[in-house]
Amino acid sequence: MTSDRTPVQVVERLVQVRTPLAPTRRDWPRLLEELAHQLNDGRVYDRDLSALAQQLEMVLQAYRRRARLTGAPHVY
Repeated sequence: MTSDRTPVQVVERLVQVRTPLAPTRRDWPRLLEELAHQLNDGRVYDRDLSALAQQLEMVLQAYRRRARLTGAPHVY
């Protein structure tokens, strides 16, 4: 008895996927600058601004607490 099925060739290959690393202290100025550019260019959707504002407020609060302790420049 013969089969009417077509033979299947199984191919295995290794696929490498880049996993982003958590930003380090040296990365933040560049990342914040990129965020500013994306906001200015309109690459951040208006619908995302509210969530972004909440997170930026958290960052500013944390910065202000740290600045008071260390004498770093004040940000309004």
